[in-house]
Amino acid sequence: MDKIKSLKKLLDPKKIAVIGASRSEDKVGGIVFKRLLNSRRRLFPVNPKEIVIQGYKVTPDINSLPEDIDLAIITISAKACVKAVEMCIDKNIQHYIIVAGGFAEVGGTGIELENSLKQLAKKHSINILGPNSLGIFLPDENIDTIFVEHGDQALDRNGQVACIVQSGSVGVEALGYAANTGFGMRAFVGLGNKCDLDEIDFLQYFAQDKKTNCIGFYLENIERGREFLELAKEVAKDKPVVVLKAGRTKTAINAVSSHTGKLAGSDNVINGAFKQFGIQRVYDDEEFCDATKVLSMLKEAPGNRVAVLTAAGGYGVICTDFIEKKDNRAALTMAKLSENTKKQIKDATFSFTACENPVDITASADDLMFSLSLDALIADDGVDIIICIAFFAPPGITENLIDIIAEKIKQSSKPVIVFTKYGPFTDNSIKNLFYAKVAAYPSVGRAVRAARFLVERTRIGQQFENMLQNEHLPAFCVDHKIKDNLKSWLDTLAEKNGTDNSGNNDPDEFDAKKLVNLYSIKVPAGKRFGFSGKLSNEKLDIDQLDSANINPPYVLKVCSPKILHKTELQGVLLNSDKGSIKDNFEKMQKRFPNENILVENQTDFMGPEFIIGIIKDPALGHAIMVGAGGVLTEIYKDTSFRLAPCSVDQAMEMIDELALSPIFDDFRGITLDKLKFAKTISQVSELANDLGDKLSQLDINPIVYSNGEWIALDVKIMFE
Repeated sequence: MDKIKSLKKLLDPKKIAVIGASRSEDKVGGIVFKRLLNSRRRLFPVNPKEIVIQGYKVTPDINSLPEDIDLAIITISAKACVKAVEMCIDKNIQHYIIVAGGFAEVGGTGIELENSLKQLAKKHSINILGPNSLGIFLPDENIDTIFVEHGDQALDRNGQVACIVQSGSVGVEALGYAANTGFGMRAFVGLGNKCDLDEIDFLQYFAQDKKTNCIGFYLENIERGREFLELAKEVAKDKPVVVLKAGRTKTAINAVSSHTGKLAGSDNVINGAFKQFGIQRVYDDEEFCDATKVLSMLKEAPGNRVAVLTAAGGYGVICTDFIEKKDNRAALTMAKLSENTKKQIKDATFSFTACENPVDITASADDLMFSLSLDALIADDGVDIIICIAFFAPPGITENLIDIIAEKIKQSSKPVIVFTKYGPFTDNSIKNLFYAKVAAYPSVGRAVRAARFLVERTRIGQQFENMLQNEHLPAFCVDHKIKDNLKSWLDTLAEKNGTDNSGNNDPDEFDAKKLVNLYSIKVPAGKRFGFSGKLSNEKLDIDQLDSANINPPYVLKVCSPKILHKTELQGVLLNSDKGSIKDNFEKMQKRFPNENILVENQTDFMGPEFIIGIIKDPALGHAIMVGAGGVLTEIYKDTSFRLAPCSVDQAMEMIDELALSPIFDDFRGITLDKLKFAKTISQVSELANDLGDKLSQLDINPIVYSNGEWIALDVKIMFE
């Protein structure tokens, strides 16, 4: 049976065996069994020491179970668990939730026990959730295996959010708290240690589930990273995918050898990957609940222009500050209201109403004034999103305003988000709004952030639309012989490295520049001196420079794969002319007696230096970085990442994310070709993709704009 289709019986079983069920409500087996009593499923408690539990006749052992059990929930110790699964397999049980801890998370024999479960799952094609899992909770199905308190009575039974969490406690605490103000959950799944079923399996399942319209994950690691991203991209075309990713992705052991490696630390790579694949990232449990709530309740925004309606002017000003504050998630702007809208609001309220946005109808307003003002904002073509600051303290405002706002939302093509406070009654007011199908939040910041989630979702939809329109186009155009040229370059490098017996298989700068030039990346004209089958101090020949169009002023560099940061070792000399080149060349040879020397044209340029780099992430593969370059790269830390290969459009997004991005808008007379730079980034990502597992890291630093072209002044390549 198809694995995903078979999960239906794990999440909606008809017959459930609880191995280790107990009469004691202090034991896990007792709590789980009691929670299942309302499930309207046939239950089979298994315990050799009990006769009756909660009115159910107890089955003494697994062998005595009937043959058609859908799900076995195993609540006994880790040590006894493997044997129990083996016995259940003999009874042809296909689905398991293993609650017990004491497996790989404790090391030692726990790892061996978990490996045994993995082997059983693989050999017998069974589905195991866990071990160390809180199991599942589907409110509308009355299926609940969670043995800790989790606000189950407060959660809406008709929710549409599927929550898949690696840490059960993070999930239940976040959702339990969210339930205080209304949260609609379709399903909760505790992945636990993921010995078999993982985030990909449930992403596939809930993508096809008609009751789910938003899928949220709490994950600490993503073992099948690229596979998860590719699937999430397909799912996100129809349903929002939200991820709270905790922990740090580990970069390669030798990452410190390049600027890119140093800057790729923490989770910069995964942050860029999520943007690239249409995943909406959140950073704490509150954001997780707020994002999944608004994305499941409201349509995406048509744009980012926000109108604010309030009866409390101070909060309107605070809201404006939040809206206009720069945010990496999605930019918002205050909507410019039409004259007709302003007139309608004044006619419906007071002559002294402030209508310039934020619209302050003052504490003297009543329900009808609020209603008519909201109508005017919804009808304004210059408004994309409305944030209502709805307080119930003014004498003219009643709780009927909840129904008024709910009715407007039903008729509106624009999302309406509410911020409200009502003293000790705030949570209850927000919950009442939720049950009226209004997305409401208890702070200005959270309401504005919810608007950003919607705009971010709109951007993702546009991103997918652009990809669909351009999917027939390559990331960039290259010679059809590029693969042959790449192979030739690799063969030549292997032959050279075999000849010099240096033990270093990495290319030096001269060879690295030859490679990037194959991918249409411009480099200065240059010649390497010193290599003739073995390292020797070859004499400088100016005639050779002239014939190779290498003209003064010259740059002299030590050229060795062993010396990665030349400037720090005085390995670069600038501004040599024909009169000084020979003396400077000899100085360089004396300084580095056993290394090659590279002589190049010196490039004049206007504008800042940039870096383009590649790092190999252990979970996600090659990632490409762009950022502020030069010797201060690691101080600026102004970077953006995507996975390789990336398209030209994605490269344009990377540039836009940089603090330096305004420099591309003719800043103080500096003219830089942004599109050409994006094409160059895409070309480097294609190079990384073509080299595959052979490539560990790559730095082009700096790359500068000169005479209408982007020129790579220094290139470092490191192989595995």
